[in-house]
Parts: sequence; structure tokens; C-alpha cells
Amino acid sequence: MHGNTSGRRSLRRIAAVTAGLALGLGLGVSAHASQTDAPHRAPLAAAAEQRTVSGKADDALTGIADFYGAYIDAQNGSDPDSKLMKDLRAHYLDSALSKKLAAWERTNHADGVLRAQSIPARWTVTEKSKGDSTEAVVTLSWGMGGTVKLSVVMTPNHRIVSISPAK
Repeated sequence: MHGNTSGRRSLRRIAAVTAGLALGLGLGVSAHASQTDAPHRAPLAAAAEQRTVSGKADDALTGIADFYGAYIDAQNGSDPDSKLMKDLRAHYLDSALSKKLAAWERTNHADGVLRAQSIPARWTVTEKSKGDSTEAVVTLSWGMGGTVKLSVVMTPNHRIVSISPAK
């Protein structure tokens, strides 16, 4: 009888650990809790929420967001990938803008795409206007509260032709 009881305890322990991991990872395991546990359920519900990011291949706003996300990712970490940053610049930036940014960087000793010396923790891209070209406001935020807002213009052929402080 001892072996059977021990086996049931092990199975219960495995089930409890599995359910805890599934809840922690947001895998949609439902759990019943009393009303007194309601404040404790909120963090689990928030952890299980799924976020959605979407875009379209022919959309300039998506192109600006893709560029900034990839560019920041290329700089992030202990070993920034300068080749990837150069390739991203070559692919997305108009050659005249590349020359202007290089001059700005020499003068300001900072990255011209980010207008900063460090890598932001978060960024958002918001469409400001759309016509022949798309203008977006790119908001870069750092962990200590610093924020930079940039006006970024992309042409219909997906070339960024302007990066300047947003007004």
C-alpha cells in the first residue's frame, strides 16, 4: 500500500508542477479560485494575454517600424552587429540621407538614426501623415525616462529620405 500512496503523491506533485508551469507560461490552463483570490488572479490573467504585432509588406509605416526594430536589435547586446546595421542602412536609407547622417554623427558623436549615444529600451512608430510619402513619429524611450521623438519620412519605394527631431 505504501508504494501506491507514494505513486499517487508523485503524480499529484507532477500535475501541480505542470499546471503551475503552464499558468506561468500562459498556456491557457484554467484554474478555479474563490472570490477571495480575485486580486491574486489578475497577474495570471495579465501574463496570459497575447500581444499582436502586424504589418504589410507594401506599407511604409510597417517599413519604418521594421527598420527601427531591426536596427535597435542589431545594436542590442554585448556584441553589436555593425555589418547588419550597415546593411540595414544601405537597404532602407536614401544615399543622400546616409551622407547627411554620417556628417551629423561626426559632429555629434552619436548614432544619427537614433539621435543618441545609447540604445533605447522601447520604441513606437505612429503615422503622422500619408501622401506621396509617409511621415511617422518614432518615439524612442530609455529605461531612465529619457525620450527622443523623431520625424521619419519614407517614400513609396521604401526609402527613408529624412530623419529629424519631431516638432
